[in-house]
Amino acid sequence: MTRTTTTRREVLALGAAGLAGTAGCAERAPDVLGELDRDQITAIVPWAQGGGTDRAMRVTTPTWSDLLDVEFVVENYPGGSTQVGGEQIYNAEPDGLTLGMWNMPQMQATWLFQDAPYTADDFDYLGTHHWDPTMWFAPLDSPYEDIEGFIEYAREDGATVGITAAIGNTALSALLVEDAYDLDLTVVNMEGGSELRQAVLAGDVDAGVNQPWAFDPDHAGDVTALGSHTDEPQELWPDVPSFGELGMDEVPLVEEGLGQWKLMVAPGGVREQHPDWFEELAESYAAVFEDEGFRTRTEEQGGLDRIVDYRGPEETAREVEETSEFMSEYADVIEDFIYDRG
Repeated sequence: MTRTTTTRREVLALGAAGLAGTAGCAERAPDVLGELDRDQITAIVPWAQGGGTDRAMRVTTPTWSDLLDVEFVVENYPGGSTQVGGEQIYNAEPDGLTLGMWNMPQMQATWLFQDAPYTADDFDYLGTHHWDPTMWFAPLDSPYEDIEGFIEYAREDGATVGITAAIGNTALSALLVEDAYDLDLTVVNMEGGSELRQAVLAGDVDAGVNQPWAFDPDHAGDVTALGSHTDEPQELWPDVPSFGELGMDEVPLVEEGLGQWKLMVAPGGVREQHPDWFEELAESYAAVFEDEGFRTRTEEQGGLDRIVDYRGPEETAREVEETSEFMSEYADVIEDFIYDRG
């Protein structure tokens, strides 16, 4: 499908050109922008409270607030497989007073498969936060102990699998396993990690796909961890086999590892219109990861400190582009699910 759009940066450029032709406005705009009251930042989370992105944002903002001497107010906008929150970031004024923690590949999937009004070029990127691999979980009393046992069970009896979003890494993992082993799964979108966790704990699904930290390692004794969609074992849940260890070579993306990045995003135009403030935001965000208080909080939050992986603005922008290309390769898989089965 070919889609022609006007990007946020093009709209801003047109607006700036219009102002330049209007006496008074051209002089007033820089003054007004320079006098912005920077005592509060709205921090958007495109998921409900209690999920991995929400917890990661809330463990980060106390230190960032101290470094900037600015209050952070976290707001949750769940829905649309993160597109509701994504549009909140996209539509915010590019003044650096609204930021958001988003996820890859969810964010790419919203513009690739859901016709979102934005693309990668409509945002500025402050840096990554951490990478959490994809992992499968089951209720504790399930009649299977690992992913191989679940596959045999599903082949005989069918199975319901919960995912955190209709698009993204959890959906892709469920659909790739289903296709590789010719299963007939009922895949249910729970719209977030907290709902998925509750469904697995309550036994409302036969299995759930999430990430080990997002699911919360504090629940290690409450569920059966079936396996991680990686070649090597993940770090946070002990003794959980990887797909690679189990010889699940039929499933794509095992060798590369299928997971989810969390990253800090700003509306496009902040870096161009407020370069000094963008630089201050980026430098203070990088400094968060060196702060002892932040490291202590992440350690206390289920070992988040072990998977924190900060990368700067340029490297993050490249990762966004590469992930967009990677998700495009699986367009048939995702679009068949959301349009033909949804």
